[in-house]
Formats: sequence, C-alpha cells, structure tokens
Amino acid sequence: MALWQYTFHVLPRESLQFHSPNFVFSKNNEEFDDSPFWKAQQVKDVFFEDISLILPKETSWSKAINLYGNQESNCIEVLLENNLVLSVSFRIDFTSDYEGILNALIEFFIVKGLLMIDEELKIIPLNILAIKIIIENSPQYKKYKQFLSL
Repeated sequence: MALWQYTFHVLPRESLQFHSPNFVFSKNNEEFDDSPFWKAQQVKDVFFEDISLILPKETSWSKAINLYGNQESNCIEVLLENNLVLSVSFRIDFTSDYEGILNALIEFFIVKGLLMIDEELKIIPLNILAIKIIIENSPQYKKYKQFLSL
C-alpha cells in the first residue's frame, strides 16, 4: 500500500448473520484474515466480474488474484482459490478524483449484499460522506497532507 492509499476489506453481509451484534474483528500477526467469511459463502470469481465496468481488469503479479484497476491507485484485489473467493480488499487513492469510483463501488456492494470494513476493522456505512471522513482522518492522509505542506 502506498502512502496515498487507504485500504478497505469487503465481506459478504450474510457471513456475519451468525455472529453476535457485539462481534469484533481481530488481526492475526498484524493481518486481517477475511478468508473464513468468504469460505463460508462459497462465492465464485464471476461474482465480481461487473467490477470491470467500474475499474478495468488488469494483470496481477499473482495468478491467484483478479486485479481491477491500478495497484498504485484505485484498485480491487480478489484473491481466489479454485475459482472461489478467499479475500477481497480495495484501495482508494485519495490523491485522485475517487468519488465517482467510490460511489459506483458502494452501489455494487449494496446490490451484491456486501459490506466494508476499514483499517480499524470496523464495519462502516455504505455512504460516500462517511467513507470520506474515515479516509481524511486516517494517519496516511494526514501524513500526506503534512508532506505537501513542507
């Protein structure tokens, strides 16, 4: 992840239906493992094909990753195993004009029954204003703004 990016995880909303309302996500070895949430749903890779209408499908460094968009800018990475989704994350390049992309992604997530988790592992509303506030309050956004003011 670059200094000018903020990362979100994407999960199937259905995967949380058996967890209590007080459920808290946790990291293992500083990494969030979202694979149990995806494995439980058995989602095929074609589920995300329409993302290419928002961000063009590109070649990833790994054959196990479907990459949409530019890794150094706005992108979604779908990690696969045997054509089943294991993990989904996306990065927003806050130096770009990202609002149109983010609005389209929000609409896709709502239609497909997905939810977003921020870098603090909190479920966030699928709302452009709420997401912009999260990005603009992030350490990397503040560092970037500080760097620009030097």
